[in-house]
Amino acid sequence: MTTLTEDDVLEQLNAQPDLRAFMTAANDILLRAIRQFLPSLFVNNDAEIVEYAVKPLLAQSGPLDDIDVALRLIYALGKMDKWLYADIIHFSQFGQYLAEQEPIPGFADEVSWDFICNINSVTDNTTLYNALKSMKFADFSVYSETRFIAMVKTALALAVTSILKELTP
Repeated sequence: MTTLTEDDVLEQLNAQPDLRAFMTAANDILLRAIRQFLPSLFVNNDAEIVEYAVKPLLAQSGPLDDIDVALRLIYALGKMDKWLYADIIHFSQFGQYLAEQEPIPGFADEVSWDFICNINSVTDNTTLYNALKSMKFADFSVYSETRFIAMVKTALALAVTSILKELTP
């Protein structure tokens, strides 16, 4: 399993044409990071344990291939902060919500703003969050909606990269 660089992550996320595709890509990236993080919880590089116990747990359709199950395990073992757990759960749930929506909500829609306001890795970055807030509630003759959408995409991409940094074993 190859490790994505921050540039790879940003490139993949920025290439997505809409909010649903963006969240699907973000959740795929987060699941890959969790799958890479999990073995560090179980073993001290014992090849036999990795091969016969850990790999089957992480295999596709294995019990830890589900992001929610894997997160609960990591959190229950005390290997993840509450804010990080909450952020990843929010990404997962928002992605599931968007998968069922027709038409697809946009980056500038109210549901997206509500999601952003509940992501700790965005709201804890005071400068970024205040810039988003001022653009969100500004007269759009001052700020264009296109610029706001670009800022939202950037904020969400930065949230994913900051989560990934925390998941480095």
